[in-house]
Parts: sequence; structure tokens; C-alpha cells
Amino acid sequence: MNLAALKVPAATESRRDRLLAAASRLAELLRLEQLTPEIVAEAASVSEADFIAEFGTVGDYMAIVHHDFMEMILNRLIQETGQMRPGFERILRASLLQLDICLEVRALRSLITHARRQIPRVAEDLHKRNHATSLMISLELKQLGCRQPLVIGRYWCQMVLEAAEIEAEAGGIVPEARQVLRDFLDLWSLESSLH
Repeated sequence: MNLAALKVPAATESRRDRLLAAASRLAELLRLEQLTPEIVAEAASVSEADFIAEFGTVGDYMAIVHHDFMEMILNRLIQETGQMRPGFERILRASLLQLDICLEVRALRSLITHARRQIPRVAEDLHKRNHATSLMISLELKQLGCRQPLVIGRYWCQMVLEAAEIEAEAGGIVPEARQVLRDFLDLWSLESSLH
């Protein structure tokens, strides 16, 4: 495979950063099963030995790619919604932003989704993050007076993940999927206001 067009210059980025950045470019061309230490290393303009020294295996590499992907989303959510007042509007805004980010990096998200299904370490990290996210949402819901905030928080996380999957399959925004999220929050907002 000729990856010359994908190679990054060996400028100021560290070897590790170049290898991690290669995931986004490779995701545009390859499936998870096609990734090898040699291919990732070539795309990052480093040696296969450098890849192995940094990550060991493709599974370990994808675990770090997944971690960095989730951190990127979290940082954007904090940056863009952190100053909003707690409430249903902030929960919705953060969730819609998460969907937008997933579409912006659609190929990388697809690669990561496959890694979640095939690499236990990646699946475990996703489970931990979903649990933490549902707890954060449930705390906000509890302050808003929702009954069963833990259950609603877990439902919400799964709904957002499913909406992201629907949009990934469609290749763009699916208004109906986003409207279901709005409707769900509207229902709980009304329920909270009655108690």
C-alpha cells in the first residue's frame, strides 16, 4: 500500500503525537482489521519499531486513540457548555454538540466504534466513561427535581449513543433522531415541573 500522500512531516510533533494523528487519516482509507504496526508507522513517518516501542500492539494503540477521542469530546463540551446554567437546555446542547463532533470526525468515530466491538480494553473504557457521564447527568437531573435521575441518566447516554450511530449510518444530521432527544427532555422537564 502506498501511503505517501498520508505521511506527515517529521517536524516538531513528537513521535507519539505523529502516530496518534495518523489514526484520523488512516480511518478515511482502512478498516480496523487492516491496521498493522507497519501501516500506522509508515503513515506517521516513523519506523515499525518506533510504533512497537510506543504502543506495542494495534489494540493498545486503539485504546489510546479511543481515550484521546473521548477526551477531545469532553474538552469541547466543557469549553462550549461549561458556562451555561445547569438544566435541561445545557444537557441538550451538550448532547447535540457531541453528535456534531461525531459527524465532524465520522471516519475516526467509525474506526473507534469497530475497536469498541473487538478490543476489550476499548470497550471497558467506553463503559467507564458512559457510567461517569450518566452519573454527571443524573446529578444535574436530581438538582432539577427529576425522579429516578440515575435511570434517566443511563437512558439518556444510550439514546445519545444510538442517535450518533443513526447519524453515522445516514452520513449526516438526522433531524428526527435529534427531535426524539428534545422530546425526551421536554417530557422530563414537564414531569419535574409537576413535582
